[in-house]
Amino acid sequence: MLIKILGIFIFGTIETYIYTGWNLSANKQQKWLSSLLMFVYMVLYLGIISFAFKDSDSTLMIVDYALACALGNFLRVNHEKKNKRNKKRKN
Repeated sequence: MLIKILGIFIFGTIETYIYTGWNLSANKQQKWLSSLLMFVYMVLYLGIISFAFKDSDSTLMIVDYALACALGNFLRVNHEKKNKRNKKRKN
C-alpha cells in the first residue's frame, strides 16, 4: 500500500508540474509545446484517476494525489520565478 501511495504522489507531482508548464506555455502562445504538454498531462491524469478508482482504498489515494498536485504546482511556479530572476540579472 505504501508503494502505491508513494507512486501516486510521484506521478501526481510530475503530472501537475507538466500541467502548470502547459498553462505557462499556453499563455505565451507556444502552440507546439503547449499541445505536447497537454497530451502528456492527459495521459498521466487519466491513468492516475483510472488506477485510483480500480483500487479499494481510493479515498487515501485521491487525497495523496491532491497533495502531490499542490506540490507539483508549487515546484513549477517556483522554477519559473527563479528563471525570471536569473534573466533579469543577466540583462
